[in-house]
Amino acid sequence: MKKLPYQIAAGVLLLSALACTIGRPAPVPDPFEPVPATVSQGWTQTAMETPQATSAPEQPAGACDNPYLPVVQGATWNYAMTGSVSDTFTRSILSAAADGFTDQDVFGTGVTRQGQWKCENGALIALDPTSGGSASVNTEGVTVDFQTTEQSGVTLPASVQPGDTWTQTVTLEGTETIGDTQIPAKNQFSNTCKAVGVESVTVAAGTFDALRVECQTSMVITVSMQGNDISTPVNFQATNWYVQGVGLVKTVSTGSNLDSAIELAGYTIP
Repeated sequence: MKKLPYQIAAGVLLLSALACTIGRPAPVPDPFEPVPATVSQGWTQTAMETPQATSAPEQPAGACDNPYLPVVQGATWNYAMTGSVSDTFTRSILSAAADGFTDQDVFGTGVTRQGQWKCENGALIALDPTSGGSASVNTEGVTVDFQTTEQSGVTLPASVQPGDTWTQTVTLEGTETIGDTQIPAKNQFSNTCKAVGVESVTVAAGTFDALRVECQTSMVITVSMQGNDISTPVNFQATNWYVQGVGLVKTVSTGSNLDSAIELAGYTIP
């Protein structure tokens, strides 16, 4: 019984940290709800909706312009996940400024994640501390709020060519609230990615010429329980496919019981 809060804390913090990785593999299951065995049957999305020009909000230009991730307020991407966790989720850009933006994932299991990004001349950086970067995760009975205390590198460069490599290291620190219990937590992770080349990829949203990016991620998750620090190492690999003007269309992840696939089912970019 003493291990249960730690397991919940580590699991939810892992979900939080995965939001920072370029591929964002499948989340840890919600500890308070059963995970569906298959993708929700009632969940449908069109491959692409034609936006109405009159409804598109005015968008900032410049620092956040990235060919492989359209930073547009109101843009949404609908994904289906299979593997160790099967679910659906919708990613959206809640707000966009000249030098950063806020995104959100809403999962079918009830988990909601929000995160801050910083933009520098087209390079996109998740959870940058200089812009007050933070992220939060909420699910039934559990809230995670933390700040980025250290950050270097980029999440997605402004220009990517086959053969390019890049890294990002981040330290996240904060508190998880589980019921009436508050648990100090920290996650230190590093992400190393390499662009392999352009290849054809078919998902529910269509067939695309996509840039293949392979990433290696290492994490150390630490939670404090009754004055004791308990650390858990997590390592996994992710292959991601990005399409210019569309964004992430597919991810395949392996390692640390995180084997999964994420595919784009539909999207709308105003």
